[in-house]
Amino acid sequence: MIRAWRSEAGRVEEVTAEQAIRCAVEGPGVVWIDFDTEDQTAARELLAPLHIHPLVIDDMFMEVNRPKVDDYGSYLYLAVHSARWEEDRPALREVDVVVGERFIITYHDGRTRSIAAAQEILGRRPEILTRGPAHLLFFVLDLLVDNYLPIMDRIGAELDGMEEDAFRRAGRRVHARILKLKRGMAALRRIVGPQRDTILALTRDEYRAIPAEVRPYLRDVYDRLARVNDLLDSFRDEVSGLLELHVSVVSNRLNEVIKILTVIATIMLPLTVITGYYGMNFHFAAYEWKYGELYALGLLAATALGTWWFLRSRRWL
Repeated sequence: MIRAWRSEAGRVEEVTAEQAIRCAVEGPGVVWIDFDTEDQTAARELLAPLHIHPLVIDDMFMEVNRPKVDDYGSYLYLAVHSARWEEDRPALREVDVVVGERFIITYHDGRTRSIAAAQEILGRRPEILTRGPAHLLFFVLDLLVDNYLPIMDRIGAELDGMEEDAFRRAGRRVHARILKLKRGMAALRRIVGPQRDTILALTRDEYRAIPAEVRPYLRDVYDRLARVNDLLDSFRDEVSGLLELHVSVVSNRLNEVIKILTVIATIMLPLTVITGYYGMNFHFAAYEWKYGELYALGLLAATALGTWWFLRSRRWL
């Protein structure tokens, strides 16, 4: 699906993709063309009047899998990623952006919250597009980074809950949850770090498509993304410590179980010796001992109590 908007005389209206391309080439005004899971051949034919490099078209319709920014003089190609936290793992979606002097082109494979929010707000705040493509780029990046912050809160809450579970019910399920969270955070860090560097590059005086008045806003986006990166580094240390804590708790519980079993075996060992010496017949018929069975049972009980008292006196229990 292709949607397009044109800004002119302080207002924004939705137009066809062909009208947007004609406006981007001939003027006046600024246009935004958004591709949502569109065919590459049709998009290449549509964008041909803008003389966009074929490599940019290929990157837009291919999973680059890492954030980057490429300068083509009159326009920039930007690859960033949106994120959503789903079941202890991030769901990442690439958003490709081409920013020129009079146009901005976005491509995403499926619905993206930052793009959808920008489209919804555009009708109420036309100045987002009328002020130039770079302002719309800032707005999209701002929304995209804002969506990372609830993920940080979610990870923090998950770590707190897992820390309590590590003490209450240490087991394979808790261990698997910790490892799953660790892998999810690693996948997120592989995106956030390069994305932070990509946005930092936009704040420098290097690109003609980014005017000077937009750079301070992009620095604010960079600061928040740097905070997200710092939180991920902190969470990485916490989850590593949590994994060590869980292993320690499991080891301690295993030691307690072994200790109890060892005590039981220690108490039973003298009883085994006694029963092995006297045999299974406690009647002592050959010795005419009428109460021999009671004697044997009393001896077994006294031996067990004596062994237990000895272990307690040595503080082994």
